[in-house]
Amino acid sequence: MDVLLNRKEFLEVSSAVLKRLLERKYRGFVAATTLTNVYYIVNRVTKRTDKAMTAINKTLQWCEVAPVNRKVLDAARFSGMPDFEDAVQAAAAQDFGIDIVVTRDKTGFSNSGLRVFSPEEFLETLK
Repeated sequence: MDVLLNRKEFLEVSSAVLKRLLERKYRGFVAATTLTNVYYIVNRVTKRTDKAMTAINKTLQWCEVAPVNRKVLDAARFSGMPDFEDAVQAAAAQDFGIDIVVTRDKTGFSNSGLRVFSPEEFLETLK
């Protein structure tokens, strides 16, 4: 979202993470439900459906999609994580064999069972 919405205070570090995906040095994933959230947020902020769809298209160029199905939703429901959206992302990641999340909202994933890095921390691990 930082790159898609050009959030100046986070743009440099988020762009550096994204660059690793574009160079195909790492694989990026989003939960399927994340795409609807991206569309909603970008459309709400910009008031432009074309920009929201461009954000979806870019996200699909940058990332693979981890499926969200009943198994994932049930795992999220019973995860004990306080935020359902984060729980769905964590459950989709685990179901897809992903063990790392890069996010600025680390507290949202504290009980996820995943290794959670801020963008800055993730870049540090690459040095």
